[in-house]
Amino acid sequence: MSKRLPYMPFWVDDYQRDTRHLTTEEHGAYLLLLMAAWASPTNSLPDDDDMLARVAGVSLARWRKMKSIIMAFWSLDGRSKRWSQKRLKKERRLAVDRKAKAADAAASRWKDKKKGDAQAMLEQCHPSITIKGKPNGFLERARAPKKSRQQKIEEGFLKCVNS
Repeated sequence: MSKRLPYMPFWVDDYQRDTRHLTTEEHGAYLLLLMAAWASPTNSLPDDDDMLARVAGVSLARWRKMKSIIMAFWSLDGRSKRWSQKRLKKERRLAVDRKAKAADAAASRWKDKKKGDAQAMLEQCHPSITIKGKPNGFLERARAPKKSRQQKIEEGFLKCVNS
């Protein structure tokens, strides 16, 4: 199972309640930092102003002016020298747990099935649907000899003449 989580839960009402005092630029910087921490394997950010300014999309001088406001939402672990965000960690744990439960459920559901058994999956999801033979004659059309450019022109001409 991949450790990567393609989504980050975002509770708009909680976010707005906690961040009403931020400027538009500070909102952008804070959200970019949250997304970077979410994507990080440690779910945190290093205590490096140059890197934090780059992630936040602002100059180092601008970062130094806004850092105290934005990083008030974060906690610095003195030992690891990394910034973490309490709510982000909680949501990450919940998302990892949900992903693991879904993977376990899928594994138990398919344990008796052959890998790649599409018909079994279709029957599991939609018991009334089964695939028999060749759908829509696709294989016959795929095996048909290809027409030359000249044949296509002649057919087009005959259609014009006959209509």
